[in-house]
Amino acid sequence: MANKILIVDDDRATRDELAQLLTDEGYETLTASDVPTAMHILGASAPDLLITEIRLDTYNGLHIIAMAPTPIPAIVLTGIADPVIEADARRFGAEYLIKPVSPATLLAVIAGMLGPAKGRSGFTSTRRWPRASLTTPISVLVVRDPPARLVDISEGGARLLVECVDGADLPLTFTLVLPTAAALSVPVDVAWKRRRDNTTWICGVVPHDDAQSQWRTLVEYVTAPA
Repeated sequence: MANKILIVDDDRATRDELAQLLTDEGYETLTASDVPTAMHILGASAPDLLITEIRLDTYNGLHIIAMAPTPIPAIVLTGIADPVIEADARRFGAEYLIKPVSPATLLAVIAGMLGPAKGRSGFTSTRRWPRASLTTPISVLVVRDPPARLVDISEGGARLLVECVDGADLPLTFTLVLPTAAALSVPVDVAWKRRRDNTTWICGVVPHDDAQSQWRTLVEYVTAPA
């Protein structure tokens, strides 16, 4: 069975070019132009490898790697030569390639990552921020939406169960409120989401860049020993 590769880039020409290259090499390709679509594909289709740009509208391609439902080998393919971003990507276990990359080089990296030593069965998560699972989910509020429950949390994001009206969608950005912490509130973006049932969403969220201080306070509060 052919390996499935998810390509995430907001430039259509780049997506199509990569998809054609990989299809010609016998891979099955899936494409997305934004983070929410990519997260849906990761949950629904379980690709074997992710190739992503860094700048994806208001999102960062590293969010896909950090918040993937299950760990996935990844290649960051970007025109951004930034040592800080590259270091972050490599902490997640991702390869970091600067465009332009020759087809031969890209195919060699992919073959190496999907080989017996680095296939899905042997891949282990190298998350920058280890998640703290919560023995008892903590009730939180989602501004302008029904209550939610915090399932696990890390310095980089969290996983929530969000109640909703039957069939209602989940917004891509909202404010997370912890009533028991003096109404501590943090603006967050939804990095991925999927329905658990008709009245419940499960989603991964990441804090806004300008809300890192509030987020650290939230993490410290909910993970503090009882």
